[in-house]
Amino acid sequence: MAMFHLSTKPIKRSEGRSATASAAYRAGCKIEDNRTGLKHDYSKKQGIVKTDCFIFSNGQKLNIDRSELWNAAEKAEKRKDGRTAREVIINLPYELNEEQRQSLVEDFTKDISKKYKVAIDYAIHLPDKHGDRRNHHAHILMTTRAATLENNTLVLGDKTNIELSNTKLAKLNLPKTQEQIVNLRRHWANTTNKHLENAGIDRRIDHRSYEEQGSYYLPTVKLGWEASALERKGISTAKGDINRQVANDNLESYIINTELESLKEQLAKQQEEEKERTIQTTKPPSLLIPEPKPKPK
Repeated sequence: MAMFHLSTKPIKRSEGRSATASAAYRAGCKIEDNRTGLKHDYSKKQGIVKTDCFIFSNGQKLNIDRSELWNAAEKAEKRKDGRTAREVIINLPYELNEEQRQSLVEDFTKDISKKYKVAIDYAIHLPDKHGDRRNHHAHILMTTRAATLENNTLVLGDKTNIELSNTKLAKLNLPKTQEQIVNLRRHWANTTNKHLENAGIDRRIDHRSYEEQGSYYLPTVKLGWEASALERKGISTAKGDINRQVANDNLESYIINTELESLKEQLAKQQEEEKERTIQTTKPPSLLIPEPKPKPK
């Protein structure tokens, strides 16, 4: 069945990360960082289905140069702990075909760009060859500052709402960061479900946790890049073992609950049949109306 996954995390300079390197890796291209002089070349990276880099200006989608965008983002941040980009990772329904998945990502990223007035750079990736073959996914990089075009020149302005502190958001009477992320997750679920419905697929996703849904399923734990790399090589990890156990437990729960629902349906049917038999046996006998005697001649 279609699976929900949306996670988001800022690209922090304090963690040794840069927007230029992140963009080059995800899009499978070459970008030179003008600030550091480092050349990030991932042009040989495979498994990338589609990439796009754009902003909206006067209600119009305009494609922009990826290298120019992320070098501008690096230049705009002066602090050593500056946030140069925000990444959003989404799982794409394997039930959709390639064209439908691209349309879904296009719609969702357009909405993000319009809502936060940011530049967007996304890359759709195929499932890892050694991982779950259903794991079609997309990496979305968004600028942490509002992006506009002035005299055909890209300009990054103030920080967007999702990057502001909760204290500042409260003063502006705006939702806290976590509330904005929940809204982002909800919007992704709604957009995905709309595309699934349009494709005639009877599957839906839910942005809420299993606990919030009242579901009997258990959540998995996040592997992280180190454990993920080991698992892809066939090396078991503690987190991987936990997720495998959770998957087995969830499958067992699914089987048990499916059987339970089936038994409930059978019981309801038997009760209905018993009720019908009771009604039939307690009905009063029909009153027989005697045929009239023939009149004497």
